[in-house]
Amino acid sequence: MFFFITVLVGLFVKFTFLLLLLGFAAGTQPALAQANRDIAEARTVYAQANHEPQEATLRASLKAQGSGFFGDGSLQPGSLRTFDGRYRPVPGLRYHAGMRLLEAQDSINTDSTHLWPVGSLRGFDLGEPGEATPPRRFRPRLVKEGSAGQRREFVEVLTMVDAGPLLLAWLYTSGADAVAGRLSMAPLLLVGAGNNPTEPLRPLELSRSAVQRLFGNRAEAVNAFAQTKELLYDKPTDVARMIDYFNRLAVVK
Repeated sequence: MFFFITVLVGLFVKFTFLLLLLGFAAGTQPALAQANRDIAEARTVYAQANHEPQEATLRASLKAQGSGFFGDGSLQPGSLRTFDGRYRPVPGLRYHAGMRLLEAQDSINTDSTHLWPVGSLRGFDLGEPGEATPPRRFRPRLVKEGSAGQRREFVEVLTMVDAGPLLLAWLYTSGADAVAGRLSMAPLLLVGAGNNPTEPLRPLELSRSAVQRLFGNRAEAVNAFAQTKELLYDKPTDVARMIDYFNRLAVVK
């Protein structure tokens, strides 16, 4: 009898473990399918930008631009973050915000470059880790301004993590004339869910009431943190620190 019970217990444990594995597999299938779609789409966007006829058009437009670059338009070290999860340091990058286009030197043949439009990358970093100034992180996100439709843009992330409950970012193409390569006089501050890429980022007013609305029932806790650290509600870097604190609270729950 003892032997029979032991066998039954063993079978039950194995059956339960099998059900857990099947449940885990079923739960991960949609995520894997989406990841595969993202990779396939990114490869298509990249291939189109680096083969004729689109490549010639993009390079001619890029060459004609005297402005619209992020910074002074010079190549600077950085890294690419591809949809297959790779982190690829490159010797030189420059981002033309007006055209929404990143140009990156080839890691082996630095005389040649590759073009990376929005949709071809999971993001890129300008600068190198370990320097006095941390790399500036750009990620593709949906954005929505006013009554205009939503669109995908590279935005500069200001919060510590790219996929937290809240994400704060700069948009450099607000009101831009992409064809002429002209940008607006000032970037636009955006906020939204960092862990939901299907929800667009929206403009944020830098006022105490607007910022505190982001934090819901944790507004008082975040305000106490802001007062302790002497943070200002009209300063983007200070608001980013408030959001970082809120994200830590939200994760711990």
